[in-house]
Amino acid sequence: MILNNQLIVENIQYNYAKKNILQDVSFTCSNGIIALLGNNGAGKSTIMKIIAGMMKPAKGKVLLNNQSILTSQNYPIHKIGYLPQDFDIYGNVSGYDFLSYVYDIKKLKQPSKKQVLDELIAKFNLEEVIYKKFSSYSGGYKRRLGIAQAVLGEPKLIIIDEPSVGLDPIQRIEFRSYLAEISRTAITLISTHIIEDVELYSDEILILREQHIQFQGSVEQLIQLSTPHIYSANVQVDELIAFKKKVRTIEEKRISDTLIKVKFINNQGETFGNKEKEISLENAYVYFQNK
Repeated sequence: MILNNQLIVENIQYNYAKKNILQDVSFTCSNGIIALLGNNGAGKSTIMKIIAGMMKPAKGKVLLNNQSILTSQNYPIHKIGYLPQDFDIYGNVSGYDFLSYVYDIKKLKQPSKKQVLDELIAKFNLEEVIYKKFSSYSGGYKRRLGIAQAVLGEPKLIIIDEPSVGLDPIQRIEFRSYLAEISRTAITLISTHIIEDVELYSDEILILREQHIQFQGSVEQLIQLSTPHIYSANVQVDELIAFKKKVRTIEEKRISDTLIKVKFINNQGETFGNKEKEISLENAYVYFQNK
């Protein structure tokens, strides 16, 4: 029987240098892959660091399976895995020694430490570098080691900031498959700017905008929300300025000496004769951020 874990984030507020970064951020999620989206500087990493116990909010609470993880005397490190965007360790430490250290500080109780680490190393194809110094690792290997330490011990909540940074296309596909596997028994909260990744493997999307979570739902729900409002039209170059006064443009592409293909938002429903036929998650996200 698979335990359906639950994460409750309630009324989180965070200020920095007298500036309000997050205001009453609230959401609830359970097992699956939850993608946190938002423009640069919106506060995505701040939310993740607060949940991971790295930063303290001005107010609010975070509950994992009804346990407060912000007020607990001992942060439940064995239940939570965290990979920051800028993952780094001492350059003279080997990958194996680092995983061994993480195993120890999590106080894991599996029967065989060596067996657990060996299986993890094989799963992330780290055999070639695992006994080498971290300073010799490529960006891809550094990211793989970071992901491995985050999932060590099968935590109930896994937090990954920009999961596929440094991974080549093949590694990204492999990682998507692994995320799908572990998210069956864990809450996997990711923050990424790669919309393709979100569209392919996310169960749910959170959009952080103007210091709040302003959307929570599936990829399909976000696309459906935007479908009536995104269009494209071929516009004469000398008519472009006048056209842009009528709508909010989100993309312009010259297709000939005299024509510009314009993708635009129009909440009034006027298509100007040419409706965009296929709505992607990227289009839907741009619409939501600009509506």
